[in-house]
Amino acid sequence: MSSTVNSWKISSAQAEELARQHGTPLYIYDSKIVRRQIDSFRAAFSRFDHRIHYAMKANSNTSLLHLMKELGMGIDAVSIDEIRISLEVGFYASDIIFTPNGVAFEELQQAIDLGVRLNIENLSYLEKLGEAHGGDVPCTLRVHPGLVIPEASRDATGWYQRSRFGIDRQQIPLALQIIKKHAIRVEALHVHSSSMILDETVFGAAAEILIDLARELPDVVALDLGGGIRPPHHADDDHPDLDALARSLEKPLSEFQQETGRKLQLWFEPGRYLVSECGLLVTRANVIKKVGDRTVVGVDTGFHQLIRPKLYGARHEIVNLSRPEGPLHDYDICGCLCEEDELAGNRSLPQVHEGDLLGILNAGAYGFSMASTYNSRPLPAEVMI
Repeated sequence: MSSTVNSWKISSAQAEELARQHGTPLYIYDSKIVRRQIDSFRAAFSRFDHRIHYAMKANSNTSLLHLMKELGMGIDAVSIDEIRISLEVGFYASDIIFTPNGVAFEELQQAIDLGVRLNIENLSYLEKLGEAHGGDVPCTLRVHPGLVIPEASRDATGWYQRSRFGIDRQQIPLALQIIKKHAIRVEALHVHSSSMILDETVFGAAAEILIDLARELPDVVALDLGGGIRPPHHADDDHPDLDALARSLEKPLSEFQQETGRKLQLWFEPGRYLVSECGLLVTRANVIKKVGDRTVVGVDTGFHQLIRPKLYGARHEIVNLSRPEGPLHDYDICGCLCEEDELAGNRSLPQVHEGDLLGILNAGAYGFSMASTYNSRPLPAEVMI
């Protein structure tokens, strides 16, 4: 089996052997695809001084984290536990950015004690940081850009209106007052990007808001443009053009450097872009039944192990690993939970027999990391090849 979208190549014999060794359901991660994605990202932004911090919430498998460290990634962590895992893997505290949401300030203090950089996303955190540490602890300031761009997609503009992440643009004057009062050292500015952001218009507009703010904060040396850049999930899927995103940054950064004499480093926090395509969830067909005019394939996984279709309506391509060739039939692929647990509807696959192995593609991001033990079913194994 191979997929031109995902570059997955695994024979039915390999799939059966791995399933025999580790059971099903089984998450398999291909390290070659991770390397390819990192190379692609670096190439697109090679014209800039830049640093990549892997958003480990996408997949915190420790073998994968070791690979990220080997390949020179930093870490974007969203909990004190992710920080500790990263440190245990071998990342230096200086490699880690901590971007919490709604946690007690004590958790930020623990991160400070560990030497990790904070990403401050509200006025309360900023005031408490200043009161406790003044200018002794440098930080990143996370900004909510509040963008409304007529020529941008409705999804992108709407997402920025709904998003709760960051200090609202209208509160920036208050943030600057707090920074000045406590002599807080803001060394980087951050904007949270989403996988809704598919075009350079939105990407560039968000960057320009950070650049304008950098003019008022002389300690700023970096812009963190977040993650949110997604790979295609199927052949005709919309996805951002990395080269176009990079081009959208050239003019505003050049003008800033000419005006201020300061050259800003770019930081990114991709998660899904780096690991989504590396992951395959292997599941076994247990039952095939007719329900009206539908043919339902009941498999041994479900939304407890891949919640994205249920939670987001996400589409994941599915292939028949055991029988990659043959006449196509339409199936609904349903999980084993005592719930409405449809993983995919009306999919054309080579004829599926009970006992066949099916592969769910693009399962490397927000698959295992969002899994649960609902219905008291255990978590699946993970293997990196």
